[in-house]
Amino acid sequence: MLPFRLPGLRPVSMAAALLFSFSALQAQNKQASSATVKIGFLMDSLKVERWQTDLDQFQKRAAELGAEVLVETAEGDDELQFEQAHKLLAAGVKALVLVPHDADKAVRIVGAAKARQVPLICYERLVRNPDITFFIGVDASSVGYEQAHSLSERAPKGNYVLIGGSPSDSNAAILHDAQMRVLQPLVDRGDIKIVSDTWTKDWDPSEAYAHMSAAIRSSKGDIAAVVAANDGTAGGAIQALEDHQLAGKVLVSGQDADLAAIIRILDGTQTMTVYKPLGSQAYLAAEAAVAWAKGEAVKSTAVISIENKSIPAVLLRPVVVTKDN
Repeated sequence: MLPFRLPGLRPVSMAAALLFSFSALQAQNKQASSATVKIGFLMDSLKVERWQTDLDQFQKRAAELGAEVLVETAEGDDELQFEQAHKLLAAGVKALVLVPHDADKAVRIVGAAKARQVPLICYERLVRNPDITFFIGVDASSVGYEQAHSLSERAPKGNYVLIGGSPSDSNAAILHDAQMRVLQPLVDRGDIKIVSDTWTKDWDPSEAYAHMSAAIRSSKGDIAAVVAANDGTAGGAIQALEDHQLAGKVLVSGQDADLAAIIRILDGTQTMTVYKPLGSQAYLAAEAAVAWAKGEAVKSTAVISIENKSIPAVLLRPVVVTKDN
């Protein structure tokens, strides 16, 4: 079992979770509905490789189920995403899947969906509002734990740099909290020192590069490890390390198992990343969205408590990727 879980999460059973492995899903193809159902998919951004993968897989499965997917991408603009939500709701979508840019501001989208009695499914990023219908994603606290644990096992002493995700993304805070649960005891013992701890707006690699460059200057290059929140921020940090001839000498974490990150791991400049089963996640999200749209039963493996209300959820297990595996 993983040491940390999303706050409010209660597992149903490991057996139930295993039912959602990708290989099992491949054998569970359903007959497409004769009536086309409209599903809305609100994306934050498609700039990061993984989100295009999610969208492609979601659309593929939805099409197999006879559903039409209407997609809107806000590229980090909260007001635009709110307008896009109204556009999709007005277009008659029967279910709305949401990847919020700012989870707090996205509460308005939840309210708009509720007003039209349209089920709202949070995808990967949770809006902590009791009116959401369903959540599907990877437990971010497990990812944060694995990032910090992997690096601290290899570098139990020395200076650490933390490069967090976007302050508007609720997952970024969950990652950071889980990382600190691992690192704080080492800090308290004096084994490690956190010389820089920053957030990265919109997970922008160029901002991560700037944070890393500043940390290198302030520490005079004395850095043992960089806990980077995802592969994009890891890439920015590694570029700064390369500029100072430190790449490959400093441990660096990541998340998403992007192709560029895998290449860096093989090259020895990135220590690890966390693979998330995006194909399975998108596949299950499409099935859930179509089922909710049709008023059918939806499978879940866990529940999340929000303001004393139990929200059904599917939580997928992350996998650590290193040069060794």
